[in-house]
Amino acid sequence: MSNLAKTNRTGKAVKATPMPNLSERFSPGQLADAITAKRTGMKLSLVDVSEALSISKPTLVKIEKGNTNVKLANLLKVMEYLGLSFSLLCDDATSKQETGVSDDWY
Repeated sequence: MSNLAKTNRTGKAVKATPMPNLSERFSPGQLADAITAKRTGMKLSLVDVSEALSISKPTLVKIEKGNTNVKLANLLKVMEYLGLSFSLLCDDATSKQETGVSDDWY
C-alpha cells in the first residue's frame, strides 16, 4: 500500500462518496459501496487502483458495482490495497451450542 498513486492523470477530481452503514446485514452491494467510498475518500481514481494492482479497469468497475462474477482474489486484492477487511460471523447462535465448534472468523 506504500505505492498509492495519488496523481490524477485525467485532470478530473475524484469526488468522495459516503461510506454505507456497515452495521446493516451484509450484501454484495454494501461491500461494493464500501470499496467505492474508501477509494474515492482516498482520492484515487479507478485507473490509479487498477494500474497499481495490475487488474483491468472493467474488473474494478464490476467490483464497485457489486458484480458477484469477479474473482475472489481480485476482490481481496482491492480490499487489501484500500485498507479494508471484513469478519465472517455465524448468524445461527445455536450452531456453536450444538456442535461446540465456533465458525466465527476474526
